[in-house]
Parts: sequence; structure tokens; C-alpha cells
Amino acid sequence: MDFSLTEEQQLLVDTFRRFADKELKPVADEYRDRLIPRELALRLQSEMLPFGVGAGVVAEELGGLGLDTFTVGLLQFELARVSPDIAVTALIQMIVGKLLPYVPDHLRDDYAKAVLSAEKLGCVGMSEPGAGSQVTAVACRARESGDDFIISGEKLWISSGGYSDFIFLLARFNDDPVGGLGLILVDREHGYKTVEIGKMGLNSQSTAQVIFEDIRVPKTNLMVAPGEAMKTLFVSLAGSRPIVALMALGVAQAALDEATKYSVDRHQFGKPIAGHQLISAMLGEMATKLEAGKLLSFKALDAIDRGYRSDVDAAMCKWYSTDVACEIVASAMQIHGGNGITQEFPIEYMYRAVRPFMVTEGTNEIQKLSIGRALTGIDAFGGS
Repeated sequence: MDFSLTEEQQLLVDTFRRFADKELKPVADEYRDRLIPRELALRLQSEMLPFGVGAGVVAEELGGLGLDTFTVGLLQFELARVSPDIAVTALIQMIVGKLLPYVPDHLRDDYAKAVLSAEKLGCVGMSEPGAGSQVTAVACRARESGDDFIISGEKLWISSGGYSDFIFLLARFNDDPVGGLGLILVDREHGYKTVEIGKMGLNSQSTAQVIFEDIRVPKTNLMVAPGEAMKTLFVSLAGSRPIVALMALGVAQAALDEATKYSVDRHQFGKPIAGHQLISAMLGEMATKLEAGKLLSFKALDAIDRGYRSDVDAAMCKWYSTDVACEIVASAMQIHGGNGITQEFPIEYMYRAVRPFMVTEGTNEIQKLSIGRALTGIDAFGGS
């Protein structure tokens, strides 16, 4: 299994890294812990489109670049290294792009064009106050009314929700726990409302509560019929967990870089602290954990691109990589000593920003249950 980059991939990654350092990092620094305004978020997504970030996974027949998920993962790693917040918005555009083929024919061209030009931002509505890891508990309801569905309920923890011009909404169309779930396109003009959610980190990007108060949506906006939505989402979103893993590792890479530099510059007891065995050993452990997480993620993305079943690989890399990313950032903070907890240094922000990835795209506990089910054939989900 060879994960060495092709010349084209290496050139793309190197070029994007320089762009991210020059153009995106100053914005990330300016808006640290402040919501990036929607118009600026749109502009940033537009500027990244030539690199394939965001909607680069959209198939060529829809006007996209048709990038493989491995390349997208490399780009998201570099983006999260300078701004995990901007990377989250790009990830959601990627997920929206992967779901564009399911948009009804009469709407697809308009929405695809808007996404591919970064004229509009979308989001995906799955989680609810009572339905996070247990997706079958979705209560947001779509009931028939003539030629329309009337939708009522709410979604929670929706990344890009406040930015969104439209939402791909997982809703309940009947009482069957799985068979009643369908996917429908709801435009902002239909009347949904959003409320931003404050968090411990990643506050430069939008995470919102989305509220549907008996809004009317044409039946012709139905994307995936009830009973098929979960399978569609499972297949379409297969690549997002390894990419989330690489995003967390991108933050860890930035923290390792900061800790390495600090250990050379900071002197204690007459020499750089890098010359002390405990510090040197910590750096060695951090670097090794980082590489192990990357290799697990690369393996999962490679399986996806080859068309192999990847759910176990994706679960393994997601929980392991996000766990060790948090460990790496915590070690970087420790190397900084008292300076690590001050806002004068970037480590305290990284410490807060990396932690949410442990619950993004399914909690790490859920990932472990998925792996256990694959090993034993016994489903421990929902057990007492």
C-alpha cells in the first residue's frame, strides 16, 4: 500500500499550503473566536475553489473537478492546520457537493451552479436535541398538505447552519423508525430560521440551531424517498469521517510545529528546553502519534477511492486520530508551560478548537461500537 503523492498531488498540496499561509491564516487570526461574516466566508470558499477545496469532489458531469477523497483529505489537513474553522465550512460544502446528485432534476442545475461558484452555502440537517448518535430518533416532521409538505421541528449542531442558503434536511415522513426517514431540500426562502450556538472552540464558523415552524415546501423538492435516506447518507458521507480525522490532525500538526519551535527558542537551565530528555521524548511521541493517525486515515480514504467497504477503517481512524490530536495539542501546551494557557500564544486556541472533533461525525464512543459490531457480529447499540 503506497501513500506517496503523485507529482500532481504534491504540486497541488504545496501550492495550497502557500496560499493558506498567506491568505487564510491572517483571516483566521483576525477572527479568532469571532464568527467570520457570511460574505467573507463566501469569498474565502470562492478563492479556494481553484484548488478543489470545498466542492472539488463534485463529479465532472455536474461541473466539478471530480477529485478523489484522498486528495481532498490532504487539502483539508493543510486547511485545518491554519484554520480549523474555515476547514469546517469547506467540509460542509464538500458534503453538500456529494449530495448534489440527489437533488431533483428540475433544481439540480441551479443549485449545482450556485455551490460550484460559491454563490451559495448549504448545510445538512441530521442531528436534533433528541437524535444525535441515534439517528432513528429523528422527530423533525414532514406531513403532506396538497402539493406540499409542511415541516415542523428543529435541528441542532448544524455546521454552516447560520451561513446556509439551503439545507438538505433529514425528516420523518411516517412513523417507521428507519423507513419513515427521507431527505428533502429546503431553501432559506421557504422560511426556516437559525440561531448561532456558542461553543468552547470553532466559534469562527457557524454552528446553529435550525428551526422549522410549519414551513411549506413543495413535494417536488424531495431528494430521497422515505426508507432510502439512511442508506444514501451512509454511502455519500463515507469519506467525511477520515477527512474529519485529518482535520483534527491538521490542528495537531500546527501544535507540534509550535511546540518544536518553542522548545528550540526557550532556554531553561542554560540550554534550549529541546535539549532536556523529557521535552525531546514528548516531541518524539507527538510526531509518532501524528503519523500513525495519518496512516490510518490514508488507509480509509484509499479504500473509499478503490470502492472497497470502508466503514470499519473510517471508524478506526476517526476515533484514534481525533483522540491523539487532542493528546498532541495537550502535550504542546505542556511544553509551553505557563505560556501555553495564555492568549498570547496560539496553543490555547488550538486546545479548544481540536476538542470538538471528538464528537463531530459521530462520537468516538459510537465509532468504537461500530468496530466492535464488525468484530463480533453483535449489535451493542442501544444496549443497557
